[in-house]
Amino acid sequence: MTKHYRQRLVAVIALSFLSFTSPLLLIRNAAAENLSASKASSQEINSLIKKLKTNDERELDAAIEKLGKIGEPAIPALIEALRDRNLLVRKSAAQILQQFGTPTILALVQASKDSDAKLRRRAATLLNKMAYGTPLVSSEAKNVIPQLISLLKNSDADVRSSAALFLGSVSGETKTVMPQLIPLLKDSDAGVRSSAALFLMSVSGETKTVMPQLIPLLKDSDAGVRRSASDVLGSIGAEAKTALPQLIPLLKDSDAGVRGNTASALGRIGGQAKTVMPQLIPLLKDSDAGVRRSAASALGEIGAEAKTVVPLLLPLLKDSNANVRYDTANALRSMGAEAKTAVPQLISLLKDSDADVRIIAASILAGIGAEAKTAVPQLVSLFKDSNADVRSKAASALGSIGAEAKTAVPQLVPLLKDSNKDVRSDAAFVLGSIGAEAKTAVPELVSLFKDSNADVREDARMRIIAFDALVSIALSLQEKAKTLTPSELNQAVSNLESALKMLEQSKHKDRDKLYFSSSDSKTNIANLRVYLNILKAEQRDRLFVKSIIQNPYIWGTGIYLFLLFGTFAIRPLWLLKIYETLKPIGFKIPVLGTDVSLGNLIFFKYHPRVLDAWVAAHIQATRDEFQKRETVRDRKILVPIPVILDNNTIPTLKGKDLQPTFAQKRGCLLIWEEGGAGKTSLACQIGKWAMSDNPEERICNHRMLPVLIEEELNMKVAEGKQPFIEGIRGQLQDLTDTTEPISEELLEKLLKQRRILVIVDHFSEMSEQTRTAIKPEMPDFPVNALLVTSRLEESLGRVTKTAIKPLRIAGNRLSSFMESYLNQRQKRDLFSDTEFFNACIQLSTIAGDRNITVLLAKLYADQLIAKKEGTTDGNLPDNIAELMLHYLNQLNRSVTENKLSDATVHKDAKIIAWECLKQTYRPAAANCQNAIDALGADNPESRIKYLEEKLRIIQTKGVSHDQIHFALDPVAEYLAALHLLDINKDESKWQDFLKVADSQNSPEGIKGFMLAVKDCYLDKVPSAKDTDFLPKQIASRYNVIITAVPVSP
Repeated sequence: MTKHYRQRLVAVIALSFLSFTSPLLLIRNAAAENLSASKASSQEINSLIKKLKTNDERELDAAIEKLGKIGEPAIPALIEALRDRNLLVRKSAAQILQQFGTPTILALVQASKDSDAKLRRRAATLLNKMAYGTPLVSSEAKNVIPQLISLLKNSDADVRSSAALFLGSVSGETKTVMPQLIPLLKDSDAGVRSSAALFLMSVSGETKTVMPQLIPLLKDSDAGVRRSASDVLGSIGAEAKTALPQLIPLLKDSDAGVRGNTASALGRIGGQAKTVMPQLIPLLKDSDAGVRRSAASALGEIGAEAKTVVPLLLPLLKDSNANVRYDTANALRSMGAEAKTAVPQLISLLKDSDADVRIIAASILAGIGAEAKTAVPQLVSLFKDSNADVRSKAASALGSIGAEAKTAVPQLVPLLKDSNKDVRSDAAFVLGSIGAEAKTAVPELVSLFKDSNADVREDARMRIIAFDALVSIALSLQEKAKTLTPSELNQAVSNLESALKMLEQSKHKDRDKLYFSSSDSKTNIANLRVYLNILKAEQRDRLFVKSIIQNPYIWGTGIYLFLLFGTFAIRPLWLLKIYETLKPIGFKIPVLGTDVSLGNLIFFKYHPRVLDAWVAAHIQATRDEFQKRETVRDRKILVPIPVILDNNTIPTLKGKDLQPTFAQKRGCLLIWEEGGAGKTSLACQIGKWAMSDNPEERICNHRMLPVLIEEELNMKVAEGKQPFIEGIRGQLQDLTDTTEPISEELLEKLLKQRRILVIVDHFSEMSEQTRTAIKPEMPDFPVNALLVTSRLEESLGRVTKTAIKPLRIAGNRLSSFMESYLNQRQKRDLFSDTEFFNACIQLSTIAGDRNITVLLAKLYADQLIAKKEGTTDGNLPDNIAELMLHYLNQLNRSVTENKLSDATVHKDAKIIAWECLKQTYRPAAANCQNAIDALGADNPESRIKYLEEKLRIIQTKGVSHDQIHFALDPVAEYLAALHLLDINKDESKWQDFLKVADSQNSPEGIKGFMLAVKDCYLDKVPSAKDTDFLPKQIASRYNVIITAVPVSP
């Protein structure tokens, strides 16, 4: 027992010692070996070199290995070994030297200068081998390049050639070396010239600068030089197009290499070389395979421009040389769809006995794409080809053809269960490429995940392709969802739902492994779900549309709403016409038992857009008719005067100043001032602004039609009608020049929506009955855009209103007004400045303590013009009464036929004026018969007609034309005052006159007339004084001394 224990103890100790000492021994041996290598003597090196002659391969390998480990110290001996006559020694030495890099290159440079020609050539040959196999870093290049440059002038041509080639391989230093190499292009040795030319290929972007030196080499006597030169020019690319004339002749060179390189060069020049196609075509039949190959490649590089040579390229697909067939196929592929003319020939090649030819033909068809759809049947047949590459290329071609390969779907579906897994995968791939047209294959693709065949079920690659195919088909289906028939859509949704369910339940780990990450497969499932949801949405939409189509109430309502909104958008005015047509047609609602008009179904009929369209349709007619109105026509010359607008003085009133007023839901504007102040003129101008097409000029955002109410309302209207509304309705019919009056309903909407501006002129002079009919304070008052002119500051039922008061022409405003008026009449040049200002002073004198109104200024200006032009006799009037009579004389002077005397005109006018004022002491309409009776005998009707038609100072009013009134209220007042002076000669009559005035209970309303009576009394009664009974009473009652409000210009 003790013995065995000792033996085991010794063994353990021995093993422990060896485990510690063995690594130390190995390290020591390796170090000793390295030390011996670095300190190897020349004798040992020479001994190893001698062993290079051995025929024992193991001994030779050992010697080569040891010399390689010795490293640089062995280089001199190995260079010497290159002199050895034994080929094996030289070959082994060259093999070892190539391991040492830069030191070897420097040694070979020195050997290239040796006197031994054989050594020089062998050193040069080794340099050639190391040129592209031994890359130099920049630090090494700085040491090597000067040595190599020195060899460029070596007497040995092989040395110069090798140095040139090696310098071309040194990266980043070619620009430095190029000046030294250019002269070698003219070297006496052809090899040197060729090497120098090839060097230039390495000078990126700089070769084109030496083209002048390269081009002559194309005519070099040495074929190798010509090959090199054409090759270098080809490397320049399109910028070498200037060398085409020198390259083309080389296509007929006796040397096949020159012809081939030249063809390649032309191809690399690309589309710029399309003009040489006629010279390239013959090379397709060259006896040399390399030339044929290069010619085909060149035509392919030219691209689509070479499509005409497609038929000539097809025979080369059967060339005996594999490289020719390959390059021809690439050429045809580069032409893409332009190779479509070759499809019939390519289809025949799909049946070729050579598998390579079938592969090439399928590849070209893949490049052509959808244009190769006629090849689908033949490509499908290749799925049964015995060659796997043929089947793969056929699948690729069908995939490129895409949806156009849909006719192949029935043949592709059975291939999903082919015994060959590649066929199954390729078939799935093609079905995915076809897209929506392969929708019938979805169930078969899904079945691959639960196939009873274990090989099919467990083929992970096939499942991935099938998975991708399902996603591609789903994507294509959702893109074309709108074009699917209902049955196709339902079937697609059903199939894809099954596919999604199967894929979501699938737990094949192999599937996820084939993707770059498991998230890719999850993304595909998510995409499939999105596409399916889009198809389901389309399905729901169609069901909705179908339900609508099947329900006439729904589609009827839809059509109705479409037509309604379409008409509203395009022809809004039609809604009113349709409404008026349908309004009389009614139907009874069974549940409610009431009659309903079809017109009620026309919504938006009174929308602002529709009302604007109605205004637009009648705006031009209204403009024309409004301008023809006598009141408007007589005031065509408007001189702007300052006004007070809501307590703010405005020098020149503009439409936009009134926009805040008429922007309100109810806009009411009152223009008030004494007679002759220009109220009616201003109202007419506002009416024109309301119709303006310029938004900046309008008084509201939208256009409005102005309706002028200046006569007493006809109270004899139908029961339930409002005289004011009927008056507006009648005026609107006349303005719009329509045969039928506007409907009350539409008129009400136009009034409420402020599409009609109602202008009530002379409101203060109207009868109480008419004034009572116009009550803007009433809740049912439909006029929301109202303009009223009055001599009084009317309360108008205390509604919110904007007040405008024209300012009197006083002070220096008189001269500016007169000048503006004369300029508008183009008469200002008739007067010198002195005459003009004297006339203004005279007018101020005539007015006395009276205000100078617009009317007085205009009448006086007209008298000035008449006097200057010699159309009136006598002197200018010196008082207002005379001014009025001169006005009548001027009007009468223009009459040429059946003319009455001025005296007769004065008498008749005064009588009629009194008839117009005697009831209320305010200018109003007089009964025509009463006027006739007042005039007395001698054909009074014709005299009234004379004043109306010839002089146009009175106008006929009323529905029955039985009312007459004066066109200008102040003229009527002064003429009536003159008539009273003719008939009232004593104080008692004036007392009666004043009693009647007091009974009017409207001192402000009759003030204008009373002042006219005072003026006429003082001007016409001899020796009349302010203290006389009549002027004194009027002064006390009506405060005749009125100070004019001065206005700055």
